[in-house]
Amino acid sequence: MRHQSVIEWWKFVKASGSWADDHTTLGRPHGLHLLTMSSDTTPLDTDNPRRPRVSRRRMIVGGGVGVSALALGRMGSGSVGAVAGELNEPGSALETATRVTTTTTTTTTTSVPPTPGDLGVDEILFPIIVGPDDSCFVSDNFGACRSGCSRRHEGTDIMADHLLPIRAVATGVLTKKYVDTGKTYGAGNGWTLFDADTNITWKFFHMDHHADGLEVGDTVEFGQVIGAVGNTGTSGAFSDTNYHLHFEYRPENIPRNSYQLLQRDPNVTFA
Repeated sequence: MRHQSVIEWWKFVKASGSWADDHTTLGRPHGLHLLTMSSDTTPLDTDNPRRPRVSRRRMIVGGGVGVSALALGRMGSGSVGAVAGELNEPGSALETATRVTTTTTTTTTTSVPPTPGDLGVDEILFPIIVGPDDSCFVSDNFGACRSGCSRRHEGTDIMADHLLPIRAVATGVLTKKYVDTGKTYGAGNGWTLFDADTNITWKFFHMDHHADGLEVGDTVEFGQVIGAVGNTGTSGAFSDTNYHLHFEYRPENIPRNSYQLLQRDPNVTFA
């Protein structure tokens, strides 16, 4: 029956001298294209021989194309053409693009210079600036024998990492500058500092070098850097790594033991 209906429909089309809906596909009449592409057994609409009945598969495919076209239109991706989902205009963004910027905040911690008010009664500012990762050890060796006990050690030895900063423990005047002569005796590089307000003399020996710009007669402030830990003079007589500061505390220019009076810096070990 289907074969007979198709033949009758085709005869009708040829007799009318027109192609169905004025559409062509690959040079074939639209009606013949429908017949070829459709794989179902849906009969032609016998009430209207020019319009074949739409198959279930065509309805599903057509519906999918329509939904896709509607979705594309709502997304602002361009207008949808009459031919299944064709885009014929450039897309546009839903919202204006905005550059995202990030702000980096850097916090710098600066150590506050010490003041005499930070110390207790008779407490002496620790003469070396020592950080948490540095090494520093204080020996209680004031009065120890020197040169076969022909003399006594008049200072406190502070062992420390090479080149750690040495600072003034009081505001005063630099009265003497010691310069290393390359020999293994004497003070090496160092300073004598006098505080007229307290009548205390301070000595710093065996430094690696003096702070730049300082000379005898200069006034230095409490906590000011005056040199760096070294191994000059008698310090280097028996070792190339005997880095330390020979520190003297001399009220009325008489040597006294400073060990008990030195500030207990948390980064320093005391014997």
